[in-house]
Amino acid sequence: MDSKIIDFLSPLWGETLNQLRHDIYHLADYVSLESRRNQGIPEAIVIADGDKIFFVPYLLRQCDDICDQDSGDLFDIVSPYGYPGILLSEAAASTPGFADAAMAEFKRVLSVKGVCS
Repeated sequence: MDSKIIDFLSPLWGETLNQLRHDIYHLADYVSLESRRNQGIPEAIVIADGDKIFFVPYLLRQCDDICDQDSGDLFDIVSPYGYPGILLSEAAASTPGFADAAMAEFKRVLSVKGVCS
């Protein structure tokens, strides 16, 4: 299982969406526009294992002002307006355990990144 954080300018964002059924709320341009309203950083994660793909866009927001400055960088994530939700490829949706494993990996990646909520 391979996981990648994707910047909204990365061609991988569009390439991934081309393989999945998606809505306007998943598009990089939409998430970028929404990031200006929420003062967040537009990102997405793609977790893949062959043709099994897990994808979710989000806005990363810094939360350093709520804790002691010695604690290091602290973030939360929110979904862009319209709640884009998690996308799964057909292979991912039909593979028992893949969604759970991908969600566990998503949580792990966020924890390493300093995301608290």
